[in-house]
Amino acid sequence: MKTETNNSIKLKYLVTTERDLLWGITVTTVGFHQIQKNFDVYPPQVGHPDKYFFSQRVGRTLNEFQLVYITQGGGKFYTSKSEWVEVNEGDIISIVPSKWHKYTPNKETGWSEYWIGFRGPSMDQRLHNGFLNQENSIYKVGLRDEILSLYQQAIEVATKESIAYQQVLAGIANHILGLALAYDKEQQFENFTVLHMTKAKMIIRENLYAKITPEEIAEQLNMSYSWFRKTFKEFTGISPACYIQTLKMQVAKDALLSSNLSIKEIAFNLHYDNAEHFSTQFRKHLGLSPKEYRIKKRK
Repeated sequence: MKTETNNSIKLKYLVTTERDLLWGITVTTVGFHQIQKNFDVYPPQVGHPDKYFFSQRVGRTLNEFQLVYITQGGGKFYTSKSEWVEVNEGDIISIVPSKWHKYTPNKETGWSEYWIGFRGPSMDQRLHNGFLNQENSIYKVGLRDEILSLYQQAIEVATKESIAYQQVLAGIANHILGLALAYDKEQQFENFTVLHMTKAKMIIRENLYAKITPEEIAEQLNMSYSWFRKTFKEFTGISPACYIQTLKMQVAKDALLSSNLSIKEIAFNLHYDNAEHFSTQFRKHLGLSPKEYRIKKRK
């Protein structure tokens, strides 16, 4: 479909083929609107197909996911006809399929909005598995050059429609969604916590070849172990001990494939008590012994 372009409007609605659908994610629309303050009507009545356009009186539901990034100004996001949340610059409005919604900028400020819409079985599975909020919501990500750049790149790719552009757009949509989830989660923690948990991860990585315990990391950070363990798990999704173990397994896999070190030497370098303990942990994580893993991957 034709792209509308001027300094304040860029939008594109995309056609997908049967083959595109096999990729797991297809992008349906990308675009940008700059809504000036004291605007007459929102959304602008320019180039929107009926299934996307909505009036403030009626609202709408979609059969796809959308991420709407507000980079300037503010407004309101209605999740029902009587409930709304404030939208500020740096927020991403997250819309899920089949959920009624509407949104509008404040008359006093207007806003700048970027959006990308997408759908597919991969997204449905993520929603089912709890990676995404089941309801329409707001991701608090802040003003991020990397996210803005991805939206602008998506508009450029969609406009050119080069070979395999749908697969490129799917990668961009994935990247935006991943960053939105990460930055929103980060915003839930105080800066103090973010800094200390980031430092904890750095300490772990710098000491994988040294014998360091979660208790010692908590001590270096001047925290009680119980508070450190609880906060680290909330921040990363796993306990400090499990995080250390996971990183050690990654290092072990690399050593098994890229060096001729014996299993005993690898276990010693990673400060396991003995090769048997190392092999037990390796099998627990990967379902193969270190020897079996080396033979299988090298083949």
